[in-house]
Amino acid sequence: MRPYVRFQLRGWPNEVDAVLQIARETVWHRCSTFDPERGTPHAFAFGITRHVVLREIERKYRPMDDITVDVDVESDSDIDPLETMIRRFDAHRWMVLVADYVGASDWHVMSDLSLANGDAERVAEAHHLSKRSVRTIRERVCQTARTVLAALAAADAGLPMTGSVVVSCVPEIGGFREVAEMIGDDADTIAATLHIHPGSARARIATAKRLLMIARDVLELEVAA
Repeated sequence: MRPYVRFQLRGWPNEVDAVLQIARETVWHRCSTFDPERGTPHAFAFGITRHVVLREIERKYRPMDDITVDVDVESDSDIDPLETMIRRFDAHRWMVLVADYVGASDWHVMSDLSLANGDAERVAEAHHLSKRSVRTIRERVCQTARTVLAALAAADAGLPMTGSVVVSCVPEIGGFREVAEMIGDDADTIAATLHIHPGSARARIATAKRLLMIARDVLELEVAA
């Protein structure tokens, strides 16, 4: 768990060992509640560790009213707008998970896109990407964010981790939920049903599978925690 804790507490490197120790003690005290039918030992330990980290971030996190809202990116202020935004996102468990699932590279692009007021051309140039690539990253992050948020809402509502609940976490936008409901069918069948090209069907199937995996993973982590 150390790499995960170190990344989440990147603003407080001296706190990593202390937080890991709290996580170890919590896992030790709660080990009798572990149920192998509800998740793996790794998921159990990770779920507890993540909640310990989030509590520590919330404890250290200053209320939003104490942070300058209108950060001028071009000013000479000592405030790092990217760090401010990331800390705001870190205050929300779902955004922490989204950052984990999309990876540091996509998250960095999305963060810069937010700071640039959606100026894809400016961000594309800064990251040596095409505008199309930036749009693809934005869509991927948004799909992941919607899926994680829905899965957390399902877990908070106490819904059972059934196939239908997992599928319901996949966003309808883009037709991915529709594909998820037919995930057992082949690409040609899905293409014929949705009246799309088989190549488009294969791309949607790949995305739907990724989102289903994320939804199932989040639900398992929440149940284990």
